[in-house]
Amino acid sequence: MKIKTLFEKRAVIIEDLDSEVGKGRGLVVSDMHIGFEEKFKSSGINIQSNVEKMQRELEDLIVENEVTNLIIAGDVKSGTDRIFQSEWENVPRFLAGLAKKCKVTIVPGNHDGGLSNLVPESVQITDSNGIVLQDTLVIHGHTKPLIKFKDCNRVIMGHIHPIYQKKGSPLSGIPVWVFLEIEKKFLFKEIIPENDDSLAEVIVMPSFNLDLSVTGYFNEEAKAERRLSPIVKELRSASEAIITTLNAEVIGDVSFLPNVL
Repeated sequence: MKIKTLFEKRAVIIEDLDSEVGKGRGLVVSDMHIGFEEKFKSSGINIQSNVEKMQRELEDLIVENEVTNLIIAGDVKSGTDRIFQSEWENVPRFLAGLAKKCKVTIVPGNHDGGLSNLVPESVQITDSNGIVLQDTLVIHGHTKPLIKFKDCNRVIMGHIHPIYQKKGSPLSGIPVWVFLEIEKKFLFKEIIPENDDSLAEVIVMPSFNLDLSVTGYFNEEAKAERRLSPIVKELRSASEAIITTLNAEVIGDVSFLPNVL
């Protein structure tokens, strides 16, 4: 199965999709965080929702790339244990609009509590442990990959909100893509023998919602999600890494992982 990274668009195209979510061409995105602006209201800060902008951008990507299946890798909404009023208003309309363009499948994330109450019948919600697309596992990233996925050769995930952080660097605070090559025994410690050096590719996607970085929510949330992720330590064991900006400019290798994970 071939994939294509749309760096600036914060998305991955999956060519020749043939899986339980459907056939054709897939588009994977992560971390919409619809309703994140509610977090600022208690501090008297009013932030305009960008949900319509994200919907238009996704619809354009679907049409331009002839996408048949949209896979959202978690955190459609922002509230973890409740549904904000803005989520009641915006999430159903957002998803219904996308479902008119192609099939929509959601792998729930840790912020998607109560999401089933907001999802139109035309949208599918899968198990939060992830979904397999041929040789590729798509997960949110807040859970460890299950042993049953050990034969997957690629993992696509979000959750971590990867940003480059280095004091004094002009690049500090920018969202990045992280491409890793890691021994499977670090991802599946319970089943892969210690002497097995088979490798898996891991792609950590930036958040689709760029407004998180503008508000400063991005940095705070990224740190929190890294603390909550049970596989960040394993990802830091990668043997190879490429870190790029959203313009596809390479800014680092495996030595830079402490600055993004």
